[in-house]
Amino acid sequence: MIHSFSCKNFYSFKELTKIDFTVNDKAPKNNSYFNSASGTRLSKAEIVIGPNASGKTNLLKILPFLKWLIINSLYISPNESLPIKPFLFGSEKNKNTDLSVDFEINGDIYVYKFSLNNKRIISEELKIKNKTTEKVTAKKLFSRQWNEETNKYELIDNKFNLPKGFFNSIRDNASIISVASRLNHKESLKIFNFWQNIETNVIEAGWIGDHLLPSASKQLVEALNFFSEEKNIKVKEEAEKLLSQFDLGLDSFEIKKEKKENSLNINARVAHTFENEKEYIPIQYESSGTKQLFILLKTILIVIASGKTAILDEFDVNLHPEVILTLFDLFMQAETNPKNAQLLFSSHSHQILSKLDKYQIVLTEKNKKGESEAWRLDDVSGVRGDDNYYSKYIAGAYGAIPKL
Repeated sequence: MIHSFSCKNFYSFKELTKIDFTVNDKAPKNNSYFNSASGTRLSKAEIVIGPNASGKTNLLKILPFLKWLIINSLYISPNESLPIKPFLFGSEKNKNTDLSVDFEINGDIYVYKFSLNNKRIISEELKIKNKTTEKVTAKKLFSRQWNEETNKYELIDNKFNLPKGFFNSIRDNASIISVASRLNHKESLKIFNFWQNIETNVIEAGWIGDHLLPSASKQLVEALNFFSEEKNIKVKEEAEKLLSQFDLGLDSFEIKKEKKENSLNINARVAHTFENEKEYIPIQYESSGTKQLFILLKTILIVIASGKTAILDEFDVNLHPEVILTLFDLFMQAETNPKNAQLLFSSHSHQILSKLDKYQIVLTEKNKKGESEAWRLDDVSGVRGDDNYYSKYIAGAYGAIPKL
């Protein structure tokens, strides 16, 4: 479970910005919230809304970047630059980026912090929180700090029991977890496996569904390949049920794989039934919304089945607002989300605000200096729990609307 995450000097976010899934007892007692194994009250969903170019995607990039840094940074060349971009204007572009995340695994709450630039990780620290009825304390598991004078890292391994000789394995551009997990270090693998199950459609360049990006055409093929595998047959059946609700007449889909020389071709056709007559249509002739649903449902159903976290940018692209509400409800209802999977998403379908509480709405806007700012709606004074957030947002009461 994700508790919170923050950034400073990260893309368009110059100042310290924090997104929090934790709520207090003032939050409504409904299916939107749950108590984790540690006893922490968490939201199942957070929506990020705001004008175009206000920083929504950059805010959603934080967790996917941390996922890459924690589990996959070992795979880049030792001399390769880290794919990090600080705030572009002023002196900040010469300063480090700070990132932090609080997450929970089986009742243990971890705090993982980084300070880095595109050359190296300057500092890295992992703590574990001990939560009692009286107070919360944090115990440092390990840390490393770059020493400019000695041109080396100072490594402290208090309670993590890193493998023997690990100091010689430290890389400037790879996290300790990414290295130690490849050495089958038990505690590192525990954290590695948690982050491996974070599902997202955001990469360094932005939303992967953006048709201006080279990766866009791959997403439907990847989804079809996933649904075609025997081990995912139950997920496919669930996807067919949902698709039949959204697309009149659609009742199933078939996927065939063909190997041709060194390539694998995936062909799919969708069955539509009207008045007991069934016809199959190649998937390329389906609507953009139906194709988008194939991609979205793959991620959503994986996350809900495992009780993990989904980070989805442009959640509403090509989809009717009522479809968005139905997909969102999959996370909110105890029957469809028994493992309390979490959803962090951006959307311009503002009608969904009518289904959310002020603890679940994050607004973004960009100021005259080009800096993105983000805040949770409950931080705004005067916002009541029974307000109509949709109508007030549209009326401009909370800000974060286009200034045209």
